[in-house]
Amino acid sequence: MMRVSILVPVYGVEKYIEKCAESLFCQSYEDIEYIFVDDCSPDRSIEVLRATIARFPQRESQVRIITHDVNRGLGAARHTATEAATGHYVMHVDSDDYLMPQAVEHLCAKMEETGADVVDGGYVTVSDGNESALIPPFHGKKETYLKLMLCQNIVFNRIWGRMYRHSLFTEGGINSVEGVNYGEDYVVVPRLLLGARREYIDEAVYAYRDDNATSYTHSINEKHNRSFYRAHALVNEYFTQHDTTGTYHTALQMAMLAMVRHARRYEGHFRNLDELCPVKVKGLVPRMCNTLLRNRHLPLGFSNFVYLAVRRIYKEWISVFS
Repeated sequence: MMRVSILVPVYGVEKYIEKCAESLFCQSYEDIEYIFVDDCSPDRSIEVLRATIARFPQRESQVRIITHDVNRGLGAARHTATEAATGHYVMHVDSDDYLMPQAVEHLCAKMEETGADVVDGGYVTVSDGNESALIPPFHGKKETYLKLMLCQNIVFNRIWGRMYRHSLFTEGGINSVEGVNYGEDYVVVPRLLLGARREYIDEAVYAYRDDNATSYTHSINEKHNRSFYRAHALVNEYFTQHDTTGTYHTALQMAMLAMVRHARRYEGHFRNLDELCPVKVKGLVPRMCNTLLRNRHLPLGFSNFVYLAVRRIYKEWISVFS
């Protein structure tokens, strides 16, 4: 039996941490290391967590709580947890979400059966206490999946709901990045997948709460935008260095155009984008999209229509030829 490290950042989740921790401690799999990172949570999150741990004495020796001296953000909390992990496999769990009872057991079994580096599970969303129907993992080649992920807003680039071989992080020098708190999934997952063998199981292993109004995904501001651009710059740099065959070149071009659209929609200017993630696109169609999206004399609706049409064509092309 291989040890699994479950990594949980904790900040401002007093309302949710008990259910999250209960779901982790009630896993059917035994050999689990639990690492919670307290990023100076301002509420009673850690007090509630400790009370929950006390109700599971059989798990207590498997739990570590690491406390940051100052609030450093989600990216830093994930980084701290990953650096501290000792398991052969790792899973990231957000502290307002929860796992299904056999999630670790079934993901681990698939890892062992196939020798995969990453195993995806399905998930459900939770709103007002109600779970959605199963949202299955992507079916198809890893290359197809990664191209769609790089494009943005076609498939979910979630860090959670998957099991990873720990060596992907350690040997590849890949981790979450301090300061990248918005786009913190994106800065990790594509880089990990590039050299990984991926498998999946068609069952819900994770419950993702989409009704937590305090989460990063529910607000967009300049700080978040700058984080998002930095994440894209790091991914683009990594693929430029390691995608020696140019397999993902076009997908990266679409990713850059997605950043231009984001800047136009949410900031109305390109100063932050051009500073942190200079857009360099080649070819007639990408350059045309870049020009249209940046032209503030044109209605955003028109520029967006052209961009979405190009992205749709590329998506269909990937589906046919990948």
